[in-house]
Amino acid sequence: MQRHDQDPSALAWLVAFISLVLPWAAAGLALAGLWRVARGEAGGWWYVAAAGVLLIADILIDFIWAHPSVLKTDQPDLNRRAAQLVGRVGIVEEAITHGRGKVRIGDTLWMVEGPDAPAGAKVRVTAARGDVLRVELAPMA
Repeated sequence: MQRHDQDPSALAWLVAFISLVLPWAAAGLALAGLWRVARGEAGGWWYVAAAGVLLIADILIDFIWAHPSVLKTDQPDLNRRAAQLVGRVGIVEEAITHGRGKVRIGDTLWMVEGPDAPAGAKVRVTAARGDVLRVELAPMA
């Protein structure tokens, strides 16, 4: 059974539709206005101005109203594998020397930065920067 309380509302669909249509309407108005201006009609600039207003409205919809809802998630690290490992403990495979080495976490070997540690030592992941993990020595249990 699916829960529908998190589905987009009709208003959200309407805003999305309007945001898709506005740039096309603006392009049409701009072309019509420029064509009228090229023919010497002074009223063509009103079309161009209306096109600008539509583009500004589209930008406001996208960045002020629609954008914040896109960022809300209950899984912010979903597609960031390295960030999901923060807090995990791994075993040093290739000794960490001069601040760099390799650690095995699960079935994957990760490049790490941290204090020097011999192969076989346990380390805890404290941060991730791209695909490189930042580690510290894990306390012995």
